[in-house]
This record gives sequence, C-alpha cells and structure tokens, in this order.
Amino acid sequence: MGIEAIKVNRGRIIEVINTSLKDKEKGQGFFKEIPPEQNYIDLLKKHGEEIGDDKFALHALFFTTTIVRGDDTEQLFKRIANDNLIKKFDWIFKPDDVLKRQDEVIDACFQFFRPGGYNSDAFQQWIHNSDVLENKFGGDLKNYFEFHHNDATEIINALIVKPRAKTFEKPDFRRFGPKLSRLFIQWVGQYGFYNLKNVDKNGIPVDFQIGRILIQTKGIELSKPTKTYDVSHRTLLPVLTDIFAAENISPQLVSETLWTIGSRGCNKKRHQLCPLENMCTSLISRDPYDDGGVFDPRDVGRFKI
Repeated sequence: MGIEAIKVNRGRIIEVINTSLKDKEKGQGFFKEIPPEQNYIDLLKKHGEEIGDDKFALHALFFTTTIVRGDDTEQLFKRIANDNLIKKFDWIFKPDDVLKRQDEVIDACFQFFRPGGYNSDAFQQWIHNSDVLENKFGGDLKNYFEFHHNDATEIINALIVKPRAKTFEKPDFRRFGPKLSRLFIQWVGQYGFYNLKNVDKNGIPVDFQIGRILIQTKGIELSKPTKTYDVSHRTLLPVLTDIFAAENISPQLVSETLWTIGSRGCNKKRHQLCPLENMCTSLISRDPYDDGGVFDPRDVGRFKI
C-alpha cells in the first residue's frame, strides 16, 4: 500500500469544492445547522467571562482538541456543551489546578467527556500537557504562540509528533498530529481566540469525511485499500493546500463544508439533500479506517434502498 495506488484528479477536486461551497452559501439542507463545536465554544467563552479568566476558553479548546479523534465529533460536542458540566469540571482545563489534583484528573476527564473509541489515551497525556503549559509557558498558551512568533505554520509544525520520534525529538505537547494541530489552529482563527499569521496557508485537517468525499466523487481514485496517512497527509493535504492558494479559496470554509456533507450526508445516507449527489459514485465504509487505518474504496451500498 502506498501513494502509487492513488490517482489525483485536480480538476474534479476543484469542481467538488466549488459545488459544495455554492450550496453552503444557500444555507439550506445540511447547512441549516451550526457547526457541532460552536455551542461548546460559546459556553467556554461565557464561562471564562463569568469566572474572570481570559485564558480559560482557549485552554479548554486546546485540551478538548486532543479528544477529537476516534469518536463521533457531533455526539462528542453534544455531550460536553453543557453549562453545568463545564462549571463542575472547569478545573481540568486549568493547568495549575490539574497539577494540584493529579490523582483526580483521569477520572474527572472520563466523567466530563465520556469518550468513545480510544480517546481515553489522551487523558494519559493530560498532566504532561498541563505541566508544560504551566511550568514552561507560564500557564498561558499565548506565551507558546509568541514563542513560535505567532505564526500558525510554525506552531503546527511544533505541535506535530513525528512518527517514531525519539524522546528528545518529541514536541512540548502531546497528542497533536497533522490533523489535530491544523484543526486547533483553524478553530483559533475561526472563533477569534487569537490573531495568528498564516492561518490560511496550512491546508486543512484531512479526516475520514473529507477523504471519503473525494474518493466517492473520484477527486482521487484508489486502486486498492490504501493507508490513511498516504491518502490524507501525503496526497490530499499538499494537493488541497496548493488548490486553496491557486484558486484563492478559504481552507476553513472548505474544511467545514466537506466535513458537514460527510457527517450529515454520507453518514446518514441523506443523498437526496447532497449537492454532490450527481457527482458521487459510491459510499465507502468507515470501518477499515477505524479498524485498520486504511481507506477502502469499495462501495458498500451507495445505491441500495
């Protein structure tokens, strides 16, 4: 398995993106609803104002992003967008409190997030990330941004854990790969947390939903099941980044739009509402992605009733 199994149709990808963005502008169908993270972020900001902590919302978003993996994103944010829950467990997003209550952290994180999949692994790094944030960056993530010259590209590169990295090569913070680092920076800019340079020059967090759409519409063609990393990060990330720059397209809008189509359309087989219905040739399963770390291009029933 490798990139030799992948054929890229750049023109088709541009067509898919433009068709999707035009439909999003209408605000109909899948796009009537707000993004799944918005209510949660609004509550974080509200709580931060109530307790007089201008760092709280950004820190909570930072830690929460490490959980957006191996779970249903929509269901995750529905669970945690709860004002009473945030008030009860706000301390898990305060690095100084985490370090004082280390024995309670993992249980509190489980109670707050009620994670699916293998997300519980993130809690093992919670104390480490809190320790780095508190003792290396003065308990303020903005100091981390400034350390990296307030440059989104530099921050993303600093967050990513390289495969098989040795201990001394590992970044300050844990659990951020190519997808989650970009997702976090995207949200920082999208929701006005902090003004970073070059936010729109780093592509998008390519996940299953975005990959599946481009496979199902033949933006890319796979001759066989192919490793997720080869599809998402070795192929789609650079291709999409180049397209955004050449076509002057907003990465954040594309990320939000394609994710919405995949999650609220493909997942629920609401093909009749999909702007890509006439371009779509198949429906692929998420199981090989979750179980084996591959995109399998075989149709599992796009046209079955």
